[in-house]
Amino acid sequence: MPTAVFEVGAALFGACVGSFLNVVIHRLPQEDPAKRSLGGRSHCPHCGAQIRWFDNIPVLAWVLLRGRARCCGGRIAFRYPMIELLTAALFYWLACQPVRGFGAPFDFAADGALMFSGASAAAFLAYATFVSLLVACTFIDLDHFILPDRLTKPGMILGVVAGAWPGVAGALTGDPSVPPAVDTALASIAGLVAGGGVTWGIRILGSWIFQREAMGFGDVKFMGLIGAFVGWQNALLTLFLGCVFGALIGSVAMLRGGAGVKIPFGPYLALGGVVALFLGDRVREFLFVTWPEWQRGSSSAPWVLLVVALAALVLLFVLLRRARRAG
Repeated sequence: MPTAVFEVGAALFGACVGSFLNVVIHRLPQEDPAKRSLGGRSHCPHCGAQIRWFDNIPVLAWVLLRGRARCCGGRIAFRYPMIELLTAALFYWLACQPVRGFGAPFDFAADGALMFSGASAAAFLAYATFVSLLVACTFIDLDHFILPDRLTKPGMILGVVAGAWPGVAGALTGDPSVPPAVDTALASIAGLVAGGGVTWGIRILGSWIFQREAMGFGDVKFMGLIGAFVGWQNALLTLFLGCVFGALIGSVAMLRGGAGVKIPFGPYLALGGVVALFLGDRVREFLFVTWPEWQRGSSSAPWVLLVVALAALVLLFVLLRRARRAG
């Protein structure tokens, strides 16, 4: 029962966080410093009237208002409750399928006593912060083609701080003589360096190949943020998956919208980060253990993976270059 209550509570908490993320996504990219402030009451984007508190209840208010503002009848975009539902789903997933071996913060002991785990609660809060940053950066990048420093730089610091809690970013050495907090903190720093450093190297390589900027520096900082939370192995997996997702989804988008469609890279990195967080161990095992064993009769299996990765990266560079040229 406590576990189920925690899972439902996590989803409700996620919906409330999603409501705040809507504010972050709308206000943070504003050029006017006064409009960038995240404090104060929300106002109707159509008539400027102050929104009442009961019209700000996540998801429910949108449903009861039938997608219309109470003050002026202006349409409220479906994206607002969608972001709230997305964040609620991610928080619920965290609560139901804790990563890195953490259980639920609340559970029953063998004798029926209610137990609280501070390690599990800290891990949940760390990962909840991480997925919240992914959601905010994704939709800001979709809207404005930027990954703001006001999110990525503090996110990198938060990732390293969270990494000081044993187990959050995995373990770098796995040596039992190394204190767990030190090992996982080193794993977090290694993830930041690997995620940001490899992406920075790819950015330089792509700019040299195409003789123009092929990737924004915001992507480099965003990958540093992701690596700080998930460790170096999952950071590299995130970059690989981001390239694959970007190439596939970007190709479909260009086929539907023509060569002029703009393609931000941040959302694909965020999607890769979510997969790496929840399924990273399974995906890596499939790529480097299960698949090679299945392909044991063929010595070319590792090369096939390398060719697929390089092809996805090249295709993504081409898509990004065409999008920047169109812009």
